[in-house]
Amino acid sequence: MKNLNKLLSFVLLLGTIWAFYSVFQEFSAFYRLEGTIFKIEDCLIPNPVTTPCFYGAFGFLIALIWSWRILKFDELKKKLHNKYLGIFLFAGSTFAWFNAGSDLIEYYGLEDRAAGIIGCSGGVVHNPFTTPCFIGASLFLLSFLVSLVNIYLSRNKNY
Repeated sequence: MKNLNKLLSFVLLLGTIWAFYSVFQEFSAFYRLEGTIFKIEDCLIPNPVTTPCFYGAFGFLIALIWSWRILKFDELKKKLHNKYLGIFLFAGSTFAWFNAGSDLIEYYGLEDRAAGIIGCSGGVVHNPFTTPCFIGASLFLLSFLVSLVNIYLSRNKNY
């Protein structure tokens, strides 16, 4: 169980780095276009504070800190918190896939895909499989699956 907790922390670390890198890129582009980060209405692209990516980044950070704390718990407390973290990761994965799925549905509903769509991270999407939302959703799903395996194996007394 200890190795799976470390693997989960590693995947969450990757997700956190990816998400905050993406949010930083969004803020940089927004600032270049708008000259401020405080404008919310009448913007050329959405302010990153209003995008799902911003909130997903904090979801990754919360899950990462939680997974690091779990490493220090005793076995009984680890099992309980791994279950709660799994529920949190399920919610985060659902949120992320809802947003990535919205991009996929909108993109494949277009007649002219070369024009692209405005994705959930605020940028123009020409390939929905390379967006920050899709990659973040994949990392959230991977985290959730590692968490599920961890929960399942922790129920086995021989593990």
